[in-house]
Amino acid sequence: MRYIIFSDLHSNLEALNQFQKEIESIDYDKLVCLGDIVGYGADPNPCVEWVREKVDFTVAGNHDWAAVEKTDTTYFNAYAYESCLWTREKLTEENKNFLRALPLDHEEGGVYWVHASPFEPEAWHYVTSKIGAKRYFRHFDAPICFVGHSHKPVILEQTADGEVNDYVSELWDIEPGHRYIFNDGSLGQPRDGNPDPAFMVYDSEEKTVRVCRFEYDVRVTQDKIRENGLPLYLAERLA
Repeated sequence: MRYIIFSDLHSNLEALNQFQKEIESIDYDKLVCLGDIVGYGADPNPCVEWVREKVDFTVAGNHDWAAVEKTDTTYFNAYAYESCLWTREKLTEENKNFLRALPLDHEEGGVYWVHASPFEPEAWHYVTSKIGAKRYFRHFDAPICFVGHSHKPVILEQTADGEVNDYVSELWDIEPGHRYIFNDGSLGQPRDGNPDPAFMVYDSEEKTVRVCRFEYDVRVTQDKIRENGLPLYLAERLA
């Protein structure tokens, strides 16, 4: 089984349009979205509608549930909260119902899928390095977990003796007896110093995980954010 995995689209339609072109050349079985379809960007409805139509299964992100008042937003910074309020006003009722119904996590194919962290998924913890990672591994039973949320691609590997290390790699071979947490980065708003969107391809037969990146016209996305009166910072940080 070959999965294409993405998350943190954040209403970035230009990144999504290019993503569609990128995956045309990839032979895959299932398309997976690990949440945060909305928030920050200016095109929430077309992004949600595409996910509804094209994706095989989706889990909820904190911005998805925030947009439908299903999770706490007191920890949001001012930019995130302002974009959340704007998104609530723009979303159609049909798209809101879709976001409300998204599950917090999913288990399939020997993989645990969740937006933020296998430890307290609804608390939206960030998985960015091996610091504190042993706690994460204790909270799922599958050999592999995929997450998003931090917008930074990273690989956490737990060896058979329980040692945990973190890595950044474009291609990773899964070792028998080891356990993994793969963070797929962000399709709509990378935060690892590289503005190119990221997604992962997991091949359960070849036992490999590959990070894929591509360029898109970020200026169009930035212009839309400005034109819709969203905070300028949300446009600037895309670059």
